[in-house]
Amino acid sequence: MPSERSANKMHASLAENEDYVDFAYLFDVLVWLRRPYHEGLEASEDVVGRLLCLLAPKKPANYVSAMQRFRVRFGGVSTSAELQAEFANCVRNAAIIVPRPEDVVWRPSLYFSPSDRLHEGLEGWY
Repeated sequence: MPSERSANKMHASLAENEDYVDFAYLFDVLVWLRRPYHEGLEASEDVVGRLLCLLAPKKPANYVSAMQRFRVRFGGVSTSAELQAEFANCVRNAAIIVPRPEDVVWRPSLYFSPSDRLHEGLEGWY
């Protein structure tokens, strides 16, 4: 589970109709995928928070909107093996190796590649 610091930010960053448990699952998987490259848990959580769009610190509105739509598409991921595999397959190498929070750029498509099934409705994915 995310640290208490990250969990508090996650609760404040939930999109409409988004379940905290699903958001936490996405967060944990991304931290876990980054672990072989980044041992510092707090720094890695900061990077993942920027990637998955915790609302603090402030981000561009188009990035926030795109990432919230992306996360909502994984509704039920915490209990669905199919969605869990699909999310792991969507994570691009750049999301795993970006070293510092300040190195994150505001283009979701650099870090996540939506599958065909999840692509519908993400036409503005930039």
